[in-house]
This record gives sequence, structure tokens and C-alpha cells, in this order.
Amino acid sequence: MGVYRQSRAYEASIVDHLTTQLQTSWSNVTVKNYFPDIDRSDLPIICVVAGRTQHSRVEIGSSSTRRDVQIFIHIFAENDGQRLDLKDYLISVLKDGCTYYDYIIANGQVSSKTENGNIVVTSISDNPIDLLTEKSELEETDRYRHLIELTVRTGKVET
Repeated sequence: MGVYRQSRAYEASIVDHLTTQLQTSWSNVTVKNYFPDIDRSDLPIICVVAGRTQHSRVEIGSSSTRRDVQIFIHIFAENDGQRLDLKDYLISVLKDGCTYYDYIIANGQVSSKTENGNIVVTSISDNPIDLLTEKSELEETDRYRHLIELTVRTGKVET
């Protein structure tokens, strides 16, 4: 049996939160914690990836730190309207943060999760992905992309 370390736990906690929220207001939206191989029939897809992490010292002389994690949320939509609506919806359900879970892994799958605090969102930015190519020349999955960037933390001291 294993556990998800912090970066994977951040990703999985946000995926769980978005999946639950989307089920109440949207249909046929897939949320993943990896960058998927997709085709047009899979859209829309939301992909959550942990990026840069900054560890700040808690106090002088201590090796204990607090972690700030950059989370990238990639939106692959079917059209511009859906891209904008999904982006606004995701931001609205992420502003207040979400539950942070510890995950236990058995046989390569999550076997259980335990609530262990809250993820606090300290900043949000969003941008359409511009690949500097006419949309008609892009693969269908790359035409209507958007990126939401979060900075998040739990506030827990790591030793």
C-alpha cells in the first residue's frame, strides 16, 4: 500500500472537487489529473496539473516550510462559448477552495481518502490558449483551449 505525496494529493483533491461540482451543473464533462490524449469525441475535458511549488521557511533556523503550489487547469472545449462558460464556472467553484485529502493507494488505484484540511486559493488567473495559428488549421482539440492558473496552499507546516 502506498500514499499520494503532496503534489499528487493537491491534484487529486482538486479533481475530486471539480468532478463533484460539475456533476451538479454540467453533463459529459471529464476531469482528469493528467494531460490526456484526446480526440474530438472526448470534448469537453478539464485537465488538472500541479506545476511549480514554492517552499517558504516557517522561521529562521528551521527546515520546516509551507508549500504554495501552482495548479494548471487546462480546458479543452468544443467551441468558444463552451470554453468561456466552463472557465467562468470553474473559477466560481474554485474561489472558495476545497477539501484537501490524503489518499491511500492499493494495487495502483485509490483505495481510500481521508479529509485532512482545506485547500485555500490565494490567486487565480486565466487566459485563452493562443497557439498563433488560425483555428481552422489546428487540430479540433486545440481550437478552443483555455488555461486557469491557481496558486493554492493548505497552510500546513511540513517538516
